[in-house]
Amino acid sequence: MLNMKSLVIAVLALAIPTVFSYDEKYDKLDVDKIIGDDSLFDAYIQCLLDKGPCSVEHSADFRKLVPEVIADACAKCTPLQRTNVRKTVKALQEKKPQEFKEFRAKYDPKGEYEQAFAAFMVATD
Repeated sequence: MLNMKSLVIAVLALAIPTVFSYDEKYDKLDVDKIIGDDSLFDAYIQCLLDKGPCSVEHSADFRKLVPEVIADACAKCTPLQRTNVRKTVKALQEKKPQEFKEFRAKYDPKGEYEQAFAAFMVATD
């Protein structure tokens, strides 16, 4: 009986990280390409701000996930996803400051996640 209990615990320990992280399909997204292509970057931004269709790869998913990513400072992100979120947010701040203001107003209107998310942004994991 003890061996079966150990097996169940081991299986759960292996499964938990998968359950509590975002799909690995997002790891395959070429964030550098998106950030480097103004029209593609704009398409994602317009989707996230509800100003345009969500027709580019995974954009509709991202619009659903962004509130949680901000609220929990990317806690469910894989290491690559954390890197990509940081790159994307920095690019948004630098390249599109007005849209960045709109993004903050939409996804954190009361500024309640600002401190934790700012700490995530400067962290190096």
